Amino acid sequence: MSDLFQPIAPDQLFEWVFGELEQCDSIFGIPRRHFFVPSRDDPFRTVAFGHPLETPFGPASGPHTQMAQNIVAAWLCGARYIELKTVQTIDELEVSKPCIDMEDEGYNVEWSQELKVHQSFDEYLRAWVLIHGLHRRLGFPGDTPGVVFNLSVGYNLEGIRKPNVQWFLDQAQDGTEFLAPLVELAARHEPAVADIDIPVRLSDSVTLSTMHGCPPGEIGKICRYLLEERGLHTFVKCNPTLLGPERVRGILHDDLGYRDVVVPDEAFGHDLEYADAVPLLRGLQETAEDCGLEFGVKLTNTLEVENTRTVFGPAEKMMYLSGRPLHAISVNLASELAETFEGRLPMSFCAGVDCFNAPAMLAAGMQTVTSCTDLLKTGGYLRILQYLENTRAAMGTAPDIEAFIAESAGAAPGDRAASARINLARYAAETREDRLLRKQTFHTSRSKTARELGLFDCIEAPCTDGCAVDQDVPQYMQAVRQGDFARAVEITQKDNPVPAMLGRVCDHLCEPVCVRTHLDEPLAIRHIKRFIMEREKRPAAGSEPNGPKVAVIGAGPGGIAAAYELATAGFRVEIFEQHPYAGGMVGGAIPTYRLPVGVVEQDLARIEALGVKIHYDRAAGRDFRLPDLRREGFDSVAVLVGAQLGKKLGLEGEDAEGVMDALHF
Repeated sequence: MSDLFQPIAPDQLFEWVFGELEQCDSIFGIPRRHFFVPSRDDPFRTVAFGHPLETPFGPASGPHTQMAQNIVAAWLCGARYIELKTVQTIDELEVSKPCIDMEDEGYNVEWSQELKVHQSFDEYLRAWVLIHGLHRRLGFPGDTPGVVFNLSVGYNLEGIRKPNVQWFLDQAQDGTEFLAPLVELAARHEPAVADIDIPVRLSDSVTLSTMHGCPPGEIGKICRYLLEERGLHTFVKCNPTLLGPERVRGILHDDLGYRDVVVPDEAFGHDLEYADAVPLLRGLQETAEDCGLEFGVKLTNTLEVENTRTVFGPAEKMMYLSGRPLHAISVNLASELAETFEGRLPMSFCAGVDCFNAPAMLAAGMQTVTSCTDLLKTGGYLRILQYLENTRAAMGTAPDIEAFIAESAGAAPGDRAASARINLARYAAETREDRLLRKQTFHTSRSKTARELGLFDCIEAPCTDGCAVDQDVPQYMQAVRQGDFARAVEITQKDNPVPAMLGRVCDHLCEPVCVRTHLDEPLAIRHIKRFIMEREKRPAAGSEPNGPKVAVIGAGPGGIAAAYELATAGFRVEIFEQHPYAGGMVGGAIPTYRLPVGVVEQDLARIEALGVKIHYDRAAGRDFRLPDLRREGFDSVAVLVGAQLGKKLGLEGEDAEGVMDALHF
């Protein structure tokens, strides 16, 4: 299998999308019930570059906006501001692999598209056609989808003037030549597409992406070219180093605790400085105003740091930081710019955005809010749905974003810029103390388990991997969520013979690897299992076993589990236990306030209903021997007497007189 992107034929893509929707009521595996359905009453509807936006959120320019499939999947989940992957004239590059590490805060070493420039345009045009076709097919309100495609080009003026990038910009502004054939292909699978008036102009806006170290003069020349000669609304992506070394390192190391991240001096030395940026941006604002266009900034690019990760190859001396720590740095930079420009500098924001902070970014006056790192984690584009859910909740009764900004600032509507500055300054201070942004809050390194990852196998939940008995945790959690407790009990018992006990005293290896650690904290899986088993009904008696007779030595969890599996298979089972109680070390060493007797009896009732007999106060070697069991007709004997030894810490003197382990105590 190649590690390179290979675009599929457009006819195959259209057949896939409309065929899956017809046959499975899903697209790209996303069930229709999870599609975002826009409403004219949505309070977060807004405008970008004069175009209506059904939501202000979307994927940032990056690996998940290269292919039509990615763009459409994001749109289905509520993305409406689509930052297309940056194109550049050099489109045949050897990209280092792996190039992205999103275990917690993000790191990457990749900086270019993997498609040829003409392939990138093909992908964007296919997505454009599909979004318009699906808007009609799904019955969404409005004649056209409230979506904006934002182009992204780089990395210097010489490259942008090359023929292949010029061709790309020409087609993005008038794609007539290629649109009609695509519409014809799509109409083969969805005839209504032929009747839609799909705009031939994909975009009238662009974000300039420059390399680290691009001089101010070059940035100015490129932006003026895009504004004056191309007539494009233009945003320029700024680097977080604009905040200066003292403040960047202070937030990163002192406030948030990312002391292992090294930002080299050269990262600041070769990047645009704040004193040079302000006059540059003011001049470009004036140029845009003269052209009747919008100019603003995109905050921010990634932060250049030294490569200390084992994920990337040793040849990569630098890597680029994103995610949680970048959020605080970029928010503080946004606040600084907002104060300098008195709230009159339009901003689009992408730095560590997630569902928890997205509403705050809208209240802070960001025109659009996009995400990259968060969407590369578990859940992918479906995470955008929670952005919308949380934003709707945060907005409360505010009818629109304007009112939301004013209410958040405790001000009357009317001066959006002033209210947004108040909110942004307050939030910038909060980010420096935000527990969710601190290094030590999350422990995400455990989600990668020891299971070998095959080419077509990436859906095994880490909680199942971590579980000693491979419990189908996602399925019983889903049953609980749906309120189907009988089904939850059935799933739990299927691969766990002692679920009542383990719902109380299991060491829950499933929880440290829970992917929810990438958001806040692990789900309480063991407690949910306990909740499930507290709703178990008393088991009905099973059929009389008629198979071979088996003796099980030991009525601990292992013996009970063996008896359950054997009895379920039809064996006649009897358990011999040396103590007057069952449960082994679990039943005898764990205090009843942690494990009530009734819980052990609950698991015993299940095997007794299967015909298992338990003999207490019968010790092997004392009350009977193997020949005795043979004479009583037992065909087989299973010995499960446990490992009744306390754990040691490996400390000097732990074997000294008077020191006892926990079990002996």
